[in-house]
Amino acid sequence: MSKKPVQWFIFLPLFFVLPMEAALAACEPDVYFSESDYAHATPLAAPSREFADDMRSAKAGNRTGQRNIAVSYETGYLVAKCDEKAAYWYAKAAQGGDAVAAKWIAERDMLDKMATGPSCIGASCDADSDDGSSPASFSIGGSHGHFLANVTINGVTVVGLIDTGASTLAMSPVTARALGITGDGFHFQRSITANGGVVALNKVVPRVKIGPLTVTNVEISVMPRLSITLIGASVLRQLKMSTANETMTLSK
Repeated sequence: MSKKPVQWFIFLPLFFVLPMEAALAACEPDVYFSESDYAHATPLAAPSREFADDMRSAKAGNRTGQRNIAVSYETGYLVAKCDEKAAYWYAKAAQGGDAVAAKWIAERDMLDKMATGPSCIGASCDADSDDGSSPASFSIGGSHGHFLANVTINGVTVVGLIDTGASTLAMSPVTARALGITGDGFHFQRSITANGGVVALNKVVPRVKIGPLTVTNVEISVMPRLSITLIGASVLRQLKMSTANETMTLSK
């Protein structure tokens, strides 16, 4: 039995309420790809059936279809990435009462604020601390009590959300490409996310930094419908974790 959607009452920033003409004109024209073409190597002449069905549903006002289309534009799944169109469809879904879309908007706003300040506090933020063993402290970001941390792979850094319920270091195909995670060694694994069942591509990477802390042989998951990088058990099991006064401390 499906649960009744949670109603979210929020004030959407101007960025999320662009007129349809402006939002849909951005990133034109759309370029489509198959569900297995994470590298965007072979554009399709027409959208896949999944994308076309979601778009029809979205335009008909179905909030799940709107959220699915938003995720596609956000992550580059089935269609070329377009932040403006992702924001437009997330806003439409959130206005219709979709809790996942509303959460995305809240987290996007939180990450925007975090971009203007440090993602950790204390001496452990010192960039010169590169031995990978100094304890790191992270403060709560936003109104939902999340802890955010920098994730560095192959010299590239992105912001991740510490999620004790996630089994791996999970990220979108776009983030994986940005971090240089490509090539052989992937295996398929079916996973369950807030957006339903997805087929993830899993791989072990030899070295990951969480703030100044270095962990090795970390399993990562590349998931098509994922709007934020999740720092899960494949990282956290190698670290000690404690929380106090709205601060999380991680150490080797």
